Amino acid sequence: MVEIREARRAARRANTAARPGGAPADTSVAALAVQDALFRRASPAEKLAQVAGLSRMVDQLSMAGLRQRHPTSDHEMIQYHRAELRLGRELAARVYGTRRDGA
Repeated sequence: MVEIREARRAARRANTAARPGGAPADTSVAALAVQDALFRRASPAEKLAQVAGLSRMVDQLSMAGLRQRHPTSDHEMIQYHRAELRLGRELAARVYGTRRDGA
């Protein structure tokens, strides 16, 4: 088990050593330099807006995934499933009440 873990760590180090900051393999060094320069020039408000946009995108993807997994659930139930993912089943039940579908 320890040998497997060490091999995985070595592989990760080898994969990220050639790429600054662990950049994706499909991003050229030149493109990465442009992205870094643009991010450094952004104001704190612009950086916050980028983070907020990414957060909204993650939330939308999460909701889409829940709708795929629970196609018969209404919007309220999808929101409850999201609360379970974020808060855990016990806390979601305490905050939002018990589920209507009986699961």
